[in-house]
Amino acid sequence: MTVPVDAVPATAVVPVLQGLVNAVVEAAEERTSQMGKAISCRKGCGACCRQLVPISRTEGERLLAVLDALPVERRAAVQARFAAADAALAQSGLRDGLLDPEKRASKTDRELSTAYFALGIACPFLEDESCSIHPERPLVCREYLVTSPAELCAGPAQEGVAPVPVPKLSAAARGLQDETETWFPLALLTAWSQARRADPVNRTGPEWVQRFLKMLGSK
Repeated sequence: MTVPVDAVPATAVVPVLQGLVNAVVEAAEERTSQMGKAISCRKGCGACCRQLVPISRTEGERLLAVLDALPVERRAAVQARFAAADAALAQSGLRDGLLDPEKRASKTDRELSTAYFALGIACPFLEDESCSIHPERPLVCREYLVTSPAELCAGPAQEGVAPVPVPKLSAAARGLQDETETWFPLALLTAWSQARRADPVNRTGPEWVQRFLKMLGSK
């Protein structure tokens, strides 16, 4: 791994975390292949892009920078999709709970995920049923692969879907900057940004990686 030597914000080490997750996923893919199974996920199959995508504060800040760097017209189109997702979640009654863990009314993550998927809200970064920011996609998206027929992923209960067993390193990113942090859905990125704390802490690259590995060991 190549990490920054100087003190940097947590967002600067996201590429390192992406590389770690990629390596774990590649190992899982190799094991799957050795078992005689094939990954069915392909470009143009966007069913999984309508699932609830939980991301960390650090990933959120990184993706806001990605959004800000888009050409003006494309950025406006993506922001419009974020606004539409926000409105749909507000109308469904899920929005407040997804943004504030204390308002989730004792619902489990699984229950929230199921209710979210039922709304059919596409990720605002989804274009032509493909991820338009694939190199910068969230860590959890990298960890989701299936060997079952692609069409099963669109089913309301996703019956018959066979995910590839992949260690969930993405969960360790949630407490990278503050161990009390939790996840929020990617679809509410712009809404989350309006209430996020603007108190970034700088650490050296090795220190950030050590914190990530510490969080990984506690999961």
